[in-house]
Amino acid sequence: MALALENVSKHFGSLVAIKNLSLSFDAGSIYSIIGPNGAGKSTVVNMVAGSYTVTSGIIRLGSSILNKLPKYRIAQLGVARTYQNLRLFDGMTVLENLEVCFFPQSWVTILTGAKRLSKAERLHVCHACLEQFHLSDVSDVLAGDLPYGRQKMLELARAFVTEAPVVLLDEPAAGLNHTETKAMATMIASLKRNDRAIILVEHDMDMVMSISDRIDVLNYGELLCSGTPEQVRTNERVQEAYLGTTEELDDIRKLAQSRRAQGGLRSNAGIVRH
Repeated sequence: MALALENVSKHFGSLVAIKNLSLSFDAGSIYSIIGPNGAGKSTVVNMVAGSYTVTSGIIRLGSSILNKLPKYRIAQLGVARTYQNLRLFDGMTVLENLEVCFFPQSWVTILTGAKRLSKAERLHVCHACLEQFHLSDVSDVLAGDLPYGRQKMLELARAFVTEAPVVLLDEPAAGLNHTETKAMATMIASLKRNDRAIILVEHDMDMVMSISDRIDVLNYGELLCSGTPEQVRTNERVQEAYLGTTEELDDIRKLAQSRRAQGGLRSNAGIVRH
């Protein structure tokens, strides 16, 4: 099921966070959205998931238009997500944090007459998911009692337990150490499937470059470039967006040298005084 943004803009008052952005995401690939701070990356995720309304343009999922739909309807149509900051149910067990994802579906099945999973079927799916995400040993532990790294893995598991065709991952490696980040990247890469699109917003460039099929670079709310990791890595416009132009880098170097020189003078002056 394809997800598409068509000339989408988002304004916060006079601030233009996203400007006429068009992107499409097909099942079967891992996509990353990157860019400097304030580029609009998380805004895109929040618009797709329904947390932010769209100022103009259209967001489509297959034949459905997501604009102005409430978040629960977008989730029912097949969009799952994680958050920058953990949104687990701390007072529920790890297993219950997964099982609760099926209760909105239960109401849908009642209203539509579709097949409803039994309690045993739900538990079977949840236990299989816990095993996949290496969380079986803590299934009865309260989510709030888990170490931070395992809480992040649980949130990832919760995004995938319902087999949603579109999964949005908003900075899944935030706050993780190097070993945990590597494990997270390995896990996300293993979740790639022909019937699923994974869209990743992430600052860790090692993760992005190692698992992405396509990278979309935003800058000031507009698409700067799209391409493979290698194409993005060597793109001069991307380098300038992250690091500045050659002239700006020269100015930064001169300022740093000037400050080091001033620091040396102050240090020498201190030696003389003593």
